[in-house]
Parts: sequence; C-alpha cells; structure tokens
Amino acid sequence: SAESFCDQTSFTNQLRWTPTASPSCEANIASYKIYYGRYRTDTLGVLTSVSAPATSFDHSSLSTVAGCYYVTAVSQRGLESAPSNKVCNQACPELVLPNVFTPNGDGKNEVFAPLKCPRFVERIDFVVYNRWGAKLYAGSGPTLSWDGKSSDGTDLPTGLYYYQATVYYAMLDRNAPPQVFKSWVQIIRENMSMK
Repeated sequence: SAESFCDQTSFTNQLRWTPTASPSCEANIASYKIYYGRYRTDTLGVLTSVSAPATSFDHSSLSTVAGCYYVTAVSQRGLESAPSNKVCNQACPELVLPNVFTPNGDGKNEVFAPLKCPRFVERIDFVVYNRWGAKLYAGSGPTLSWDGKSSDGTDLPTGLYYYQATVYYAMLDRNAPPQVFKSWVQIIRENMSMK
C-alpha cells in the first residue's frame, strides 16, 4: 500500500534462496556469494558473502528497492557454482500534486509540494508559466517545494499558473522515461476565513 512507504527514505530487500543438489554439486557448501546490480543492464558484482547454512540476506540502507540479484554457492575448497537465476525487483513509484496552495504567511499550505508519500523520486524538473506562456520559475532537485515566487524572488499574485513537472524515478531501467505532469495550480494569497 502507498501508506507503507510513507516518509521512508531507506529501504531493504530481503533475499531468500533454496540450495539445490545436483550430481556436480559439492555437498560441502561453505558460503553463498550474493551478486547485485542497481540497474537491469548492469553486470552484477559481488555484494557480500554469507556463511552456510544461512540462506537469506537483508540488503538494507537502499534508496530504492529496484535492483537485480543472483546467488552462487562456494564449496569448502573454494569452488564457486554457476549463478542462480537472476531476480530483479522493480520499484513502484508514485507522486501526486495538489492544485492549490496558499503562500500567505499563515504557516499552513505555504508551498506547492507533492501530497503525502511520494515514492522513489530521484529528481523533479519544475517549470511554472503564466496564462500567456511566459516562464516565471524553473527549478530542479530531489524534492519539489515551490514557494510561489518567480525565479527572481518576486511573490506571484493570486491566480492560476500552469506548470510542467518532469519526474525521474529510481527504477530498474537506467534511462527509464520520466513521468511528465502538465497541469495548473492556483495561488491564493488572501487570508481565507473558514466560516
């Protein structure tokens, strides 16, 4: 569920495997080597080694769950088996943007930022235009938190503004196409009394 990743910035992939016996297999497995690649097309490199009889490993402190793994068995004489099947884990990204914010100094809803629980965002390129298509603001970074000012620091007045947010996610494919949001947001600067 979306809630399970709320405000989470560090992830863990739990790896489990089952040893298989074959005529060429040595019965005396000393350890297992775990190979990892962040992207689907990467050549996987040795991540770690775990001593037998353990058949699990938690790969923690990850910035995304996307990545590929395989395991080899190493005998007591140091002979390494052929790799297991390669298993790739894909990230399920999410980002939702609001359509109104109120940068009026009351401490509530002061910035235009993603709604609760954005997931696996690497970078957001954000551009704001007025209704005539003039570019008023542009920014880029790992998060989006626009304060309703133009690029030169001027408060933009109450009104409707158009934006394009190009969102790059931490996916399995190195050059995964970004998600492009083209929409509008309303700035309301007047203090609104709730009646």
